[in-house]
Amino acid sequence: MTDFWLPHLAFTLLVFLLCARLTRTATQRGILLTSCLLLSLVPVQGISLALQLRTYVGDLSVASLVLLGWATLSRFGLAPASARDRLASLALFAGLAVLLYPATLGLSYADPYQLGFEPRPMLLVLGVLCAMLIVQRSWLGALALVLATLAFALRLGASENYWDYLIDPYLALYSLGALLSAAVRWLLARPTRKLA
Repeated sequence: MTDFWLPHLAFTLLVFLLCARLTRTATQRGILLTSCLLLSLVPVQGISLALQLRTYVGDLSVASLVLLGWATLSRFGLAPASARDRLASLALFAGLAVLLYPATLGLSYADPYQLGFEPRPMLLVLGVLCAMLIVQRSWLGALALVLATLAFALRLGASENYWDYLIDPYLALYSLGALLSAAVRWLLARPTRKLA
């Protein structure tokens, strides 16, 4: 059943966030969110739009859904993540991407993806990382880790591998790109600070 609803949730959140700038009030945003959910159910050639999208882009990780959900809730008045919280979350997922994807692309002989089938060591390491995020009050990354782990434990997704709940290629690319962009902005701002 969740294999059916997770793609609809992903479709709804993505389309809502793409169109949210067109709205001005919370009521309009509520109508837009409801419309996006209904749109995800519209059948095209016997398959709903959400499942059509899933055939092209695959499943998003639970961590991606948490970040999309947070961004959606911030459009309804939830305080957006602080710059420090956002940076810590991006660093976490960029680190996971650097650990996983070189091997997935055949650039390494190690196979960290295999660890995801019996993830006890991963759970220990990520538990420590989650505790560190909580101590630093980086709630966004901690929430993403906790909910991804809970979804894996309850087998809410189609995959049997823990990695698929933690990260997907889109989250990896976004995290790496956003960190690179932040680093470039910081480097460009440094001479200005020295001159001041």
